Amino acid sequence: MKTLNPLAAILGLALATQAAPLQIGAWVGNASDTSQESVSGYYPQPSKENVDAFVKLQGRNVEYIEYYAIWPASWATVEGYADIAADNGSTLFVTWQPNGYTAPDIVAGKADAYITKFASGVKSYPHEVWLRPLHEANGGDWYSWAVGNSSKKNTNENVAEAYRHIVTIFKNAGVTNVKWVWTTNASNITGGNPTSFAGTYPGDTACDYISIDGYNFGTFHTVANSGWASSWQTFKQVIGPAYTALANIDKPLFIAEFGSSESGGDKAKWTRDAFASLSTTFPRIFALMIFSMNDANGDWRINTTEASLTAWKECVAQYAPVTGIAARTALSAPSFARASGLGRIAFDLESAGAVKVRVADLQGNLLESRDLGNLPAGSHSLDLGRSHGLRLVSLQAGNRTAGLRLTVD
Repeated sequence: MKTLNPLAAILGLALATQAAPLQIGAWVGNASDTSQESVSGYYPQPSKENVDAFVKLQGRNVEYIEYYAIWPASWATVEGYADIAADNGSTLFVTWQPNGYTAPDIVAGKADAYITKFASGVKSYPHEVWLRPLHEANGGDWYSWAVGNSSKKNTNENVAEAYRHIVTIFKNAGVTNVKWVWTTNASNITGGNPTSFAGTYPGDTACDYISIDGYNFGTFHTVANSGWASSWQTFKQVIGPAYTALANIDKPLFIAEFGSSESGGDKAKWTRDAFASLSTTFPRIFALMIFSMNDANGDWRINTTEASLTAWKECVAQYAPVTGIAARTALSAPSFARASGLGRIAFDLESAGAVKVRVADLQGNLLESRDLGNLPAGSHSLDLGRSHGLRLVSLQAGNRTAGLRLTVD
């Protein structure tokens, strides 16, 4: 029997050996040639060649492929990468960057014509696409829309309004195949107006998923080479503060960018510790998206050393790729229980037995407990009702326990 470990830990249920369902995404970089990556000004795009090389390198497919589209990148350009992702059995996750625009610019409609045209292109696409505009807005000067930008034109309020403005254009155009992602940076950086982890959150009706970008820079940055000094941090230290700050936002959460430097510590151990912490410290995280590239801030590739690659491959191998799961559920279910995405679950019993169901919130508070009595062997279903939040569900039949996480409308 397969067990969802985070749920079992929360509800005090017996643990089995199967790791919790987790999805893996990546900015794939160029696994076959690192000599021209962004340290020399070249960013390798997620071409089929690069996607195939990354998948072969890690020994596992990816559920999500990341792509960075800088305004005014056309949908026609993005669509090519969406097709590559679809052909790979993945969803394209687009970081949609309004470089050069401030939040007031967007609110004032200065990019409306471009946004509207892009929305029209997405609308006709036959697959789901994830978009995240205005990411890392609690960062400093590196983005024109950041609250911490030295221009001081952006505030928490107008960045959130700009996000809603973009989403509204898509909704008014009748676009239904986009999932909206909001991202906070793992560190609040102030060079302009005060920043906070959740300050730019646009509200529950404007986004589908929330996420965190965070990196362990190790000792890569020094005052001499960067004007500031970084230090080694564990995954918990990197992600923890933002994760805690987002506790009251009832949306599915994932890590949209992350990675570790080799400088100043043991990257292989860092990776193993990161994955181990998911069930104990970060049970809300349903996906990890690695930024596998050697750039000006560090070498984040999964294969910086043989030891680091081995650690990464061993960690992701614990989680079978999710196939045939509706993207809006964003989470897989073990074979013992299946989620319809509408608050209904179906489960199979190999033999007759007493079945109990427990439903909890993300903090582990028990919401509902049902004793279904003795059920015969075969297929069964249960209607839990719709909800607007993420629920943790446990099914127990005899000494077997299956857990799944449901995001339902």
